[in-house]
Amino acid sequence: MSKKDIIPLRWFMALLFIFLGADILADNFQEYEIRVVRPRYFVKKGRLEVGSQAYVVMNQTFIYSYMLSGILTYHLNEYFALEGSGAYGFSVDKDDKRVLKKDFDIRTAILRSKYMADLNVLFTPIYGKYQMPGGKLIYFDTFISGSFGTTGIEYLYDHCTPLEELPVSQQTDENAPPNPITKSYPSFGMGIGQKFYLSQKNAIRWDVRNHMFAYDVADSACGPVASATNTHNNVTMQFGFSHFF
Repeated sequence: MSKKDIIPLRWFMALLFIFLGADILADNFQEYEIRVVRPRYFVKKGRLEVGSQAYVVMNQTFIYSYMLSGILTYHLNEYFALEGSGAYGFSVDKDDKRVLKKDFDIRTAILRSKYMADLNVLFTPIYGKYQMPGGKLIYFDTFISGSFGTTGIEYLYDHCTPLEELPVSQQTDENAPPNPITKSYPSFGMGIGQKFYLSQKNAIRWDVRNHMFAYDVADSACGPVASATNTHNNVTMQFGFSHFF
């Protein structure tokens, strides 16, 4: 057999191997769904995020505090963003507080969070996707936040003895409980959260944050007392919706 006859035979054997090999591979991978590696699905750089969240203050013993917030965020790049947020809400007494007052005449002093306003810096180190059993991909990112702002505390002075319950000789204006007032205190915060993207414009978002502030204990006193500083933490769970422009 000449050299000229061997070359076509080599080509024939190579083509036969390719076709047979492809058929074998197809048989071996019939049970697998092949996925394509995609580029980043959701790009945030230079985009504006507008959203709203519901707040729950989780670490209060005698009351429930609920707030509704507005969020405005500008994403400098895929990792850093500047965010302004403001929340306003109300508090509801728990049964424990009512029982202590009714059955034991114990009046508890409460720091009721009325509003929070923060300027936040967000850092997003994690971006990924999760594949559901049905094959659908869910895109998400995880971020941490640091904030500086103000917290408004509402003082109802319901822990003070009402004037009509005092002896008649003590029912004077000097002994009357102060009028309800809301005072603001500088606050610092940090937290962690995630966004789950419904589309390239909409996302579901949750955060857990710790807001720390210092307040004057004299602000909650029923009468004149010496000024002293104490600290308090509001741990909030936040859940809401964001829209990107």
